[in-house]
Amino acid sequence: MAGGDLFGLSGDEGLAPECNYFFALMPAGIALQQIGERRAHAVREAQELRPSPVEDHRLHLTLCTPKSLKRLRAPFEESLKRAGDDVTAAAFGLRLDGFEKFTGGYGQACLVLRSDGETGPRAQALKDAIGEALFKHGFGWDKGALSPHVTLYYANDVALPDSVGQPVDWQVDEFVLIRSHVGKHRHDVIGRWPLAAAA
Repeated sequence: MAGGDLFGLSGDEGLAPECNYFFALMPAGIALQQIGERRAHAVREAQELRPSPVEDHRLHLTLCTPKSLKRLRAPFEESLKRAGDDVTAAAFGLRLDGFEKFTGGYGQACLVLRSDGETGPRAQALKDAIGEALFKHGFGWDKGALSPHVTLYYANDVALPDSVGQPVDWQVDEFVLIRSHVGKHRHDVIGRWPLAAAA
């Protein structure tokens, strides 16, 4: 097998060209509706900045991305899916209660809806569990702190709305693996894992 040896694969096998991969949470139902309402409110207040809203099908909260590779035991995407299979975690509540200005990819400003200090660590715990599984399957493990947020729009500059209104209470019951096509506004969900019901 090209690029492989007795210790595993080099890392490029099964890697789609011009794509990024990451594990994430994707809102659905009431959470998606409420996040969409906050996005619409923020976009209305920033019309003069010509914001580019994130479409519903791409709204997400990034948890973990594969880092520097070791030797993989399976092709790239299959290794990521095996890591997802190994994650054991419980469902949890996440509260999004504030707007914040971030710098997104390629240095572009973006407006995000961020989590509160009480429920944010629950997303961090899931991120750490995914990181451990990635390491087991041949990927580098990112131990960095997570700043849980959902990006609402991109613009050359960002106007922070006065208030987020009522917070968004999101019951997180699954995580997903996304293949993102760079520059094409396209996300493919290629893996989906339910979280165990909270005791």
